[in-house]
Amino acid sequence: MKINIAALLAVGALSGEPKMLEVRFTVKEAGGHPVLHIALANRSARQLKVLHALATEEEMFGKLFEVRDAETGQLLDYQGIMVKRGPLTDADYLAMKPGTHLSNAIDLAPAYSFRQGRHAYTISYAGHYLMDGKEIPLTVGPVRFEHTGR
Repeated sequence: MKINIAALLAVGALSGEPKMLEVRFTVKEAGGHPVLHIALANRSARQLKVLHALATEEEMFGKLFEVRDAETGQLLDYQGIMVKRGPLTDADYLAMKPGTHLSNAIDLAPAYSFRQGRHAYTISYAGHYLMDGKEIPLTVGPVRFEHTGR
């Protein structure tokens, strides 16, 4: 029997805990721009905290995601706003009560150097959320999407 380690990590099976925070990415075209739609769900019986940058901000102020050309694997350059800041504080997080759902949309066009013409890309995220004051690793993707650059 083959075991997919990545799948086990994704559902938290190796950590001994069920998946507490569910995060889904979809990318849809809107006005000629690729827009990342983020759906978050707190599946735990406890409050957890997610980054405002992921849950509520519609504009990126630093390289939050990894975007790659799906065919070549080449990383797209981040060309968006870069705000220098200190370590994360409690103000950088949004509390999610048990059973709550959030959604957010971020326009990716101003932040990444998409090529002209129709191309396939992947987007992924590697970060964390907080539960009981400790950082819990969070990875999403890669999720494949297509975009026509102008």
